[in-house]
Amino acid sequence: MLISRLLLAFAALLPLSAFAIDPGELAPEAAGVVLQGPEGIKLSKLRTPGRVVVVDFWASWCGPCIEAIPELNGMRNDLVREGYGDRFEVLGVSIDNDVKLAKRFLERVPVSYPVVDDVLGVSTKTYGIWRLPATFLIQQDGHIHYIYHGYGPGFTTDLRQRILNLLKQQKAVPQKTAP
Repeated sequence: MLISRLLLAFAALLPLSAFAIDPGELAPEAAGVVLQGPEGIKLSKLRTPGRVVVVDFWASWCGPCIEAIPELNGMRNDLVREGYGDRFEVLGVSIDNDVKLAKRFLERVPVSYPVVDDVLGVSTKTYGIWRLPATFLIQQDGHIHYIYHGYGPGFTTDLRQRILNLLKQQKAVPQKTAP
């Protein structure tokens, strides 16, 4: 009985690893119920030639996400003020399975970038999200440049530098994933 339960638990984990993506791969679609931004907003609408996009997966119950989101929003606003608004954007993706929870969170922690709620978990599964926050830096050609799993000191400083480096070069080379 114990062995069959363990096998069942292991089998449930397999689909997550089967969908995991790595730097260098083309970023899959990220979409959901629009919480903030233009109707129908999704990654493919933000991903235009020459634009760098950050896709940030979060949840209203995630402590590190609650810390990271205001920093990410501040960094995004700074880059827009510095003139990068037409070449850079953030897409927030809530993994809350209740749209009301995500909306209430955004009332408490407002952001200035588009946000969707992946209530069905399609984007979450496609991106192989296993830890929050999970932040994907997508370079100008639509490929994943860098992946952050979790949040810690220096997150936005490092992310900002990577974004600026991408904006300064024509073609980027994917880099290794951060732990």
